[in-house]
Amino acid sequence: MQDNVHKQIIWDSIVCLIVDDDKFSRTFAKTALYQIGIKNAKEAGNTEEAIELLNSFKFDIILLDQQMPTQKGLEFVNSLKSGQIEGGKNVPIIMITVDTMEKTVLDAKQLGIQEYLVKPISPLALKKRICTALGLKQERI
Repeated sequence: MQDNVHKQIIWDSIVCLIVDDDKFSRTFAKTALYQIGIKNAKEAGNTEEAIELLNSFKFDIILLDQQMPTQKGLEFVNSLKSGQIEGGKNVPIIMITVDTMEKTVLDAKQLGIQEYLVKPISPLALKKRICTALGLKQERI
């Protein structure tokens, strides 16, 4: 029983930022997070909204789409990692996208994106990637 309480505390304490221009994709990601026990997620429809949220909240992880109209996900990550955007330099990022081009995947890794998921995602796959990105042992969760 004690272990289950500990597991719940871990997931309850995680705060996630979902950045995707597609409302359905954001809702789907939020539902997947909820199913694995992460109830605290903020949504941004573009990188400008994401920057505002990063200035207002402390996030443990970012779920980021690559294909967005005003600024691509990788461009946003470049700005984050270089310190041009406050509050996100050391936040683990999981890229969730339909983009499977090898160059995009390699660029993502080079920029320090921890995990890469291809849409559509499953809650179980997302949970595994979050565990890896946050350095949590899968069996503990």
